[in-house]
Amino acid sequence: MTRTTAKYLGLLVLATLLFYWKTTLTNQYTLIIGSEGVNQTYGWLHFWLNSLWHGHIPLWDPYNFGGRPFSGEMQTAAYYPLRLLFALVPLNKNGLVSPRFYFEELAFTHLLSAVFMFGFLRQLRRSHYSSFIGAFAFAMGGLMVRMSWPHYVESGIWLPAVLFFLVRALRAKTTFHAGVEAGLGGLSMGMSLLTGGVQFSLMQAIVVVTSLAYYGVVHRREASLSSVRRYWSPLASIAGVLLCVAFCVGAAQLLPAVEYGHLSLRFISGGAFPMSEKIPYDRLDSSMWPESLLTGLFPAGFDAKIGGGEAWPYYIGVFPFLLAVVALWKCRAEFWVRYMAGLALLTFLYTLGEFSPLNGVLYVLVPYLWSVREASRFLYLVSFALAVLAAFGLDALLEGAGQPDRWVSAKPYLKWAAIACSAAIFLSALLTPFTLSIWNCLSLLLILASIAFFYRLTLKPATTGLLVVLAMFVFFDLDAFNWLAADWNTEMKPGGQYEQMLTLRQASAFIHSRPGLGRVRVSVDPEPNVGDIYGVQQLWGGGATLITDYNRLLPHEDLLNNRYHIKPHTSPDPNPIYEDKLWKVYEDKNGYPRAWLTHQTIVEPSHDEVFNRIDRGGLDLHNVAIVEVPLSTRLDPATTGDRVRFRSYEADSMALDVATAGNALLVLSEIYYPGWKATVNGQSAVIHKTDGALRGIVVPAGRSRVVLEFVPITFYAGATLGVLATSLVLATWLFLRRNRQPQNLTTIFIK
Repeated sequence: MTRTTAKYLGLLVLATLLFYWKTTLTNQYTLIIGSEGVNQTYGWLHFWLNSLWHGHIPLWDPYNFGGRPFSGEMQTAAYYPLRLLFALVPLNKNGLVSPRFYFEELAFTHLLSAVFMFGFLRQLRRSHYSSFIGAFAFAMGGLMVRMSWPHYVESGIWLPAVLFFLVRALRAKTTFHAGVEAGLGGLSMGMSLLTGGVQFSLMQAIVVVTSLAYYGVVHRREASLSSVRRYWSPLASIAGVLLCVAFCVGAAQLLPAVEYGHLSLRFISGGAFPMSEKIPYDRLDSSMWPESLLTGLFPAGFDAKIGGGEAWPYYIGVFPFLLAVVALWKCRAEFWVRYMAGLALLTFLYTLGEFSPLNGVLYVLVPYLWSVREASRFLYLVSFALAVLAAFGLDALLEGAGQPDRWVSAKPYLKWAAIACSAAIFLSALLTPFTLSIWNCLSLLLILASIAFFYRLTLKPATTGLLVVLAMFVFFDLDAFNWLAADWNTEMKPGGQYEQMLTLRQASAFIHSRPGLGRVRVSVDPEPNVGDIYGVQQLWGGGATLITDYNRLLPHEDLLNNRYHIKPHTSPDPNPIYEDKLWKVYEDKNGYPRAWLTHQTIVEPSHDEVFNRIDRGGLDLHNVAIVEVPLSTRLDPATTGDRVRFRSYEADSMALDVATAGNALLVLSEIYYPGWKATVNGQSAVIHKTDGALRGIVVPAGRSRVVLEFVPITFYAGATLGVLATSLVLATWLFLRRNRQPQNLTTIFIK
């Protein structure tokens, strides 16, 4: 690393710290916002940390939705290595993850984004200064700085790293070198997959494939190889190695999620829908509206009403946007300029959803593109492409600084743009019908200032002082529209999600202190995730998906061992077993225990009919169990003296002592799911799906020890693939580092 590079990286650190001054330098603002911020991201983090501190891999979460695989929903980022940073910091006085460190980790994530982008732009042979501006514009602009879900930001930061190694692979002298660089690119994309932001990983894969395809088309005429197969083979190999390594590295997250997807529902417009099925086109989220085209200059235009669903401006700052236009004008011969221009245009057209035929065509042709049901998220690629173009445009502007003749054709456009902006501002001041919002007025002033900077650079070469002022101007521009952080005073008002979670601490501690196992419901909407945060098991929680069978059984809360209800203190219900200034706790003694023995079964082969029979009522499921396949062991008639006692209960294992006078079916109010293994007295036992969604295990007469463990083959197979792939890539990279001389291998054509 050169001293100049180190200096600019240091400036990126300083700029990131100052950009996030609200959350890194004060205690007045928060990024833990709303129900999803508290109940999902923040809640999941607590379960993840508690698992690690108790020596467990976070595989099964017993605290949400009656229990489910923690990595199934992807967004939990269960196996993302950088999350280990949280394990280094103790909990605060409230027993929660320190919000300050949470904010600092997010700022660090954006810093990594800027560093990766800086490295990618340097790999494209951009100057240090232009790479700095482009990196800052990407990391602190567009969707990256407005996305409120951290795992998506953590996923999005890896695209520049992926392309950094892709460019190195394209420039490699040998197939071996190209394969190693592609492997490193796959390692970067695998990290993106491990964050759980699979939608952004899919976008990254699209960029890899399309950029290689475009590269091949552009350079086909220059190639000296006559064989089409020999020409395309290296490019296909690079893509294949990169994507295969990415899959293997992310397999620990992907394989459990695929298994979960076939057994669960997602909640989209129009209600629940099977996760593994292709979402109908009319049930995808509403997309961006045509007026969103102007958000590259007016991020607050149209009162921010620019889309029907999730909607963000693709704003990277006025001056960087102007630089992107300069790149299209002066650098269009460059391969990456043409590719990024096409990427920005096509992805923006895709975000228009039903307004764009391209959206429908790609929905039909591109596999799994429907899984990104919010087309507006593709604005991530628009901002990325514009930031790359801005770096090219800035280099072109600085190289041509002080050469007025080179820019003479632009001056009329700049003049009329300046006149139009000035006229709009003055008309707004003088005529009430033309009044502008303060944010649109600010945008007009930023456009005027950008035109002034551009005009100045056409007259004279840039001085160091001017470059410093220009960087500060870009910083000011992006920071002015950084609106994500919320005032803590707002979040801590009664009813605020974070404040509400703090007030539930004592009620949750009371339930935790009660003997036996019992689940809880909190009677407020949205229901807080007290399970993951305070370690009490509940029937609801934080998430966007549910196991399908659990969802069908959820109306029967008694069968699911719901024992407690937490209600606001204003509840008129009598006889609470606990109360404080804000909450009351009630106990339901009519609910089913966590485990019981039955000596009679009903065989119902139809899975749907099982739930129909439960819904109709009339069955005492304490004494009879519904199974879909006949048991291999005959049950004995019921007698007195059956006993079930839990010896231990952990997140991914449990042990029970059972005593019965005859063969019986042990029914556990635990969700049936692949990966759970059972032994009875040390011998492997079958877990039967019972009562539609619960677990049943046949136990013999006498005393038995029943042990259940969650051993998901999907996770262990995926983790093995990830470790092997990572080890192989890093080992070959170290081999190259030690043997820098060109290898005696077939040289590939790519230059």
